[in-house]
Amino acid sequence: MKEKLSVTLDPSLVKFLDRLPGASRSAKLERVLHHFKAVKADLALRKALAAAHEGESDRAEREAWVRTMEHDQWNESAAETSGSSSS
Repeated sequence: MKEKLSVTLDPSLVKFLDRLPGASRSAKLERVLHHFKAVKADLALRKALAAAHEGESDRAEREAWVRTMEHDQWNESAAETSGSSSS
């Protein structure tokens, strides 16, 4: 069930609304609001996906650094651990 609504708009918005295709101002305004709602949801989804992607990227970089550091720690050459030899 739809609810009745009374709105007061800037004249330029009324002209914009009147130029849109549709049977009535109510139908036009409802379509505009549905579109706005969909765009807002799309932006929220894009923001969430960007945050998730950024988190994965940061995590992958951190894990790569940990692997590199662990590899270097356990694979030091004999010269690095025993010092230089002067025979």
